Amino acid sequence: MTAHERRATLEISDPDISFQAGFGFYLGVAVTGIAAAVGTAAGAATATLLGILPSVVTCVAILGHILAKRAYGLPERIGRSRWRRLACYLPAVALTALVAAPAVVAVDLSARFQLVVGVFALLTAVSAYGLDRMSRNRYVAALTPEESAANWEYHPAGISPGECIFVAIMGLVVVFGLISAAAGNGQGLIWAFYGILIFLTSHRGPGSWNELDPGDRWNPPELRAHEAGLVHKRPFARKFIPWNAITDVRLTDDELVLERRWFGRFTSRWLDVRCDREAIEPDAESLRDALDRVRRPETNQLRDGRAADGGASVPERSTATETTADPDAAAELETPE
Repeated sequence: MTAHERRATLEISDPDISFQAGFGFYLGVAVTGIAAAVGTAAGAATATLLGILPSVVTCVAILGHILAKRAYGLPERIGRSRWRRLACYLPAVALTALVAAPAVVAVDLSARFQLVVGVFALLTAVSAYGLDRMSRNRYVAALTPEESAANWEYHPAGISPGECIFVAIMGLVVVFGLISAAAGNGQGLIWAFYGILIFLTSHRGPGSWNELDPGDRWNPPELRAHEAGLVHKRPFARKFIPWNAITDVRLTDDELVLERRWFGRFTSRWLDVRCDREAIEPDAESLRDALDRVRRPETNQLRDGRAADGGASVPERSTATETTADPDAAAELETPE
């Protein structure tokens, strides 16, 4: 069985207390938001809503806590599929659609209705995001229960996608500031100056994009190589990249590059995982060799044909019988920020 044919095993356990509480809170907020929309549309008094809605939140949250406790493997089942995680946001989308309905169709909704439903739409979206992240973290942990074959701090090489988004936002601030100033609003110049100033101070000086200072970041993200794939671990989030999405691992003068395929088809430099070589020296070559070994356990050979001796150890194959059957799990994972 080759590395591209390996199927990752799952070690599922009972939902922990944090997930039970998070699922219960999400369910309580979503159901209460729907109840608030119905009650406000029916003309219920504010005092009535304030008396009923807190009880609804509490009762449904307790019920959701009990359901989550008895639903064996629930976080892993949600976290393994992109579509199931997106389904968590459906109540928030429905409530947002109710708020935005007057702008699309000829319907008369009171400002009170839009305010109440808008608040619950925001709360539901936040709780859905928390449930999404908790489920994905637990799914990745279930995929990679063994010790990692190699791990290192992740210092992206070059400009990351997050920094590109930052540049775009600052560019929009400058553009809209100049447009506002041209329309006669003097405060637009302040916004334009602010955008330019933030861009320049981020691009130059200590801690700038092109300067590597491993000690400058508190609790930096890590990359961990497991039998199933690569885990991008941050303080409150984990992302998973299966080995069949990694087409090559190579070293350049400046970077350790893990070339990626997105959804098994698309390749691009922006999708690759690129680590600054300076941050992993003097172990860059041994790290590259360890990654080769864990990607190709059936041959245990290095790319130059030498026998693989020393370096990081490769964990033993798991004998568990449950495998990831969802195709979304194999295509999972956005490019790490």
